Amino acid sequence: MGSEYVRRFEDPLLRATQSHLESLYDELIAPLRQYCLGKSLIIVPHGLLHFLPFHALKNGDEHLCDSFTISYAPSASVFFACQEKPASANTSSLILGIPDERAPQILEEAQSVSALLPQPTLRVGSEATSSLLREKGPRTGLLHIATHGVYRQDNPMFSGIRLGDGYLNLFDLYQMRLNANLVALSGCATGMSFVAAGDELLGLQRGLFYAGASTLLLSLWDVHDQSTSELMQLFYREYLRTGDMPTALQHAMQQLRRQNPHPYFWAPFVLVGKLTDPKRLN
Repeated sequence: MGSEYVRRFEDPLLRATQSHLESLYDELIAPLRQYCLGKSLIIVPHGLLHFLPFHALKNGDEHLCDSFTISYAPSASVFFACQEKPASANTSSLILGIPDERAPQILEEAQSVSALLPQPTLRVGSEATSSLLREKGPRTGLLHIATHGVYRQDNPMFSGIRLGDGYLNLFDLYQMRLNANLVALSGCATGMSFVAAGDELLGLQRGLFYAGASTLLLSLWDVHDQSTSELMQLFYREYLRTGDMPTALQHAMQQLRRQNPHPYFWAPFVLVGKLTDPKRLN
């Protein structure tokens, strides 16, 4: 409805969202809260709950991600397979950025991320191609792609991300090999999937796991350009310092929330797949 509408109704929009998050907490988390004794939660959603940011659910003044580090899995079997996958020995990073007039901050994000990551290869615009991804993907330990994502609910197999030479969809990912410990897609709705019969997910998430990725950082909705750039920088600084992805994302969300309290800004991203340290399950 435009930025003017958002500015005018910023407070009531935030209060309404928080009310919904509190109601969802009461329905989904409160009955189980006494059994959650550790410091980490692994959420395996079902049906429509695949689209819900559990980490943003609210109990009083606290969100769920204040009490736990939170990661997700499409199923228990996929989660187990991700934990069993050996860590990649590759230490290089590949950063692809495809900016345009709708998201000019993508260029700054790609450059900032490249300055943080080890042994970076940065390609932007027309140089960020699918052929480059096929060539370097098997030898890349960390892959970051800042671009637009397209979720096709009418035909989820054609959901994709924009690269410099066209769109990369699920069929393309089936033909690729990735050996990355982390694949981050910082575009819009890159974590959206169609939930088919048997709770089977069809979307980029499935294709990336099939291609060989261990852990994914994906978005649940159309993200805000500037706040996404800030969150990614906060996340990578903490992750490179500690080697702990769930805690790095937790701290990044908490820091960003101090500036932008509405979950639209700080809560779109989810970690899916392998935990950095299996001992975190204890």
